Formats: sequence, structure tokens, C-alpha cells
Amino acid sequence: MIYKCEHFHLIELLPKIFYNENVAKYKDNLWFLFDPKVLITLDRLRKRYGKTHMNDWKWGGSNDSKGFRPPEDSEGAKLSQHRFGRAADPKFESVTADEAREDLKKNPNDPAFEYITTIEDGKIAKTWFHFDTRNWNKTINGILVVKPIG
Repeated sequence: MIYKCEHFHLIELLPKIFYNENVAKYKDNLWFLFDPKVLITLDRLRKRYGKTHMNDWKWGGSNDSKGFRPPEDSEGAKLSQHRFGRAADPKFESVTADEAREDLKKNPNDPAFEYITTIEDGKIAKTWFHFDTRNWNKTINGILVVKPIG
């Protein structure tokens, strides 16, 4: 069985062009693009912090690359974890990204943070909470804090 988010729809997790080109053909099978740990974490963060925003292009917003990014997407690094379905950039209504990062530091064993191995530096990710589930041993090395590269 494939994991599908309880609190997010594919339209919120895929870029507009990619969604429009693929949803008719693949429908719900597009969930396979994502590491289930990212989807589970998004649902858990939504439960922890309440209303959470991802891509909002469908409703006239400018966010298009907060979830999966196909290879041809110009946003972010060539080997970004977004391109492998292992990253997300949620924005929460009830807490700032800095508050979420601080919460993670204070409560690293909370189930909401179970699969997070990496976050972006708060000086770079000012309004969004970038997290990913890359292959990193956080038990030994702790949460990896990265600065995104172009």
C-alpha cells in the first residue's frame, strides 16, 4: 500500500506544470514520487502546528516548488533532496520557521520529527521550515544543518 497524505493533496506538493502534465495519466500513483517519511512528517507537522502551507499556485499564489521538484525545475540545486522526493518546505500559520527549528532542537524525540535528518539554516530559510529525510545518521551525527546551494 502506498502512503498518501492525510492533510495534503498532490496539487499542494507538485509544481504546476508537472502536475498538469502528469495527473491525468498517473492520478494518485504520483504519490510514488515521495519518500513516505516526508509525507508522514508533513502530516505530523500539520497535526503539531495546525494550518500548514505548501504550494499555493492553484489559488493564485507564487509557491510552486515547496515539495517535489522534477529535474527540469530551475528552483534549487541540481541534487536537491526535493528532486528525490525527500524534502519539503512547509510554512506554518501558528509558528515561525525559527520557532519550529527551536522546537525540533528542544524536542528531538517527538514523533513529528522522527524522520527528519536535515534542516536548512535559519539565516537562509527565513519563512519556511525546510526539512528532508536524506541518508544521514542523525543518531550518531545529530541533525544536519545545511545552507542551500544554487
